[in-house]
Parts: sequence; C-alpha cells; structure tokens
Amino acid sequence: MHRIRRFLKDNSLSIAMFALFAVCLAGHSVASWRLQNQQLTEHGHAAISYWQNLFSSSYLQELSSNWQAAFLQLTSLIVFSVMLYQRGAPHSRDPDKLGNKQKKHAQDVRFPWLYRHSLSLMFTAMFMLTFAMHFVSGFLAYNHQQVLQRLAQVSLGKFAISAQFWSSTLETWQAEYLTIAVYLVLSIFLRQQDSAESKPLESTDRDTGESND
Repeated sequence: MHRIRRFLKDNSLSIAMFALFAVCLAGHSVASWRLQNQQLTEHGHAAISYWQNLFSSSYLQELSSNWQAAFLQLTSLIVFSVMLYQRGAPHSRDPDKLGNKQKKHAQDVRFPWLYRHSLSLMFTAMFMLTFAMHFVSGFLAYNHQQVLQRLAQVSLGKFAISAQFWSSTLETWQAEYLTIAVYLVLSIFLRQQDSAESKPLESTDRDTGESND
C-alpha cells in the first residue's frame, strides 16, 4: 500500500490529466455519436451504432483536428524557446544568461544528438502523425458529407488546397498560438502560489526562466 500511495503521489499530476482526458474523450464520443445519427436521420439515412461512430471519418477528424493543434502548440514552444526569449516569463531562458560555451560543449560530447533533441523530435513526430490523421479523416468526412447531400466528391489534391480543410485547421492553430502567447505575457506579471507554472511570489517581473529557482 505504501508503494501504491507513493506512486499516486509522485504521478498525481499526470494521472489527473489523463483521467480528465479520458472523461472528456468518453463524453465527446457519446455526443459525437448522437450528433452523427441526428445528421444521418435528417438526410434520410439509417442510424449507426456507437462503435461504428468511433471508427467513422467524421469522429476521427474531430479528434485529430484538436490533437494536431495541441501538439503543434507545444512543439512550437519547445523549438522556439531554444532561439527566442521573453523577458520575465518562467518558461523562457534569460537573455542575459546565454550560458557557458564550454559547459555546452561538454554536454554535447556527453549526450548523443538524438537524446539532446528527443523532446522536440517526439513532439514533432506526434504533430506530423496527428496532422496526417486530421488530413485523411477530414478528406473522407468531407466526401461523406458530399454523398449525403448528393454532391460531387473531390480528389485528395483538391481537398488539400480547399477552404474547407484550411479553415478548420487554421481555426485550431490560431487558438493554440493565442493561448500560449497570452500565457507567456501574463506569467510575467501575475502569480499563482505553489504552482510550478508560475514564478515565486517574491520574484520581480523581470526575473526570467532559471532565475526563478
């Protein structure tokens, strides 16, 4: 029991996030299924089962649309924070402390390139995977709607440059970038006591990154 309690305490944040993800995913799957059957009924088609909806292009498109945008957000933050700075933000390196070149060289020798860039590589891979999923499922879902409305289907290439695809894609991207930009700016001036995502209460607005430790 002690080991279980210790494990739950050590991993409580990720457990809570995955639990919330599971709850939202389950709720979304039911709501999507009901909406899908409502649309099918309106077009004179038979309703589908819950499990059929889980593997339908429209449901997969809804999932992947948000997933690829979220992975893009974190990938951008990880990669751009290597090169760019935000004075006062806890998630930025301090522009006045560019680091010791000898120490950096020692780290480069000690750790292989793949390990040194594993975080950005993993998030880039997850973004590319979910973006591909979003594109393919969106293409299938769009043509499915075209069939329901008795309209002509489009080719993969035509869908790739369509307003339909890029409208939904850029809609999610702009929301993710706005969220992270607002967070970076507000984290300079505002505080949340005991949160690792906030600077300590006694930090000044100009304290940046590692200087908050």
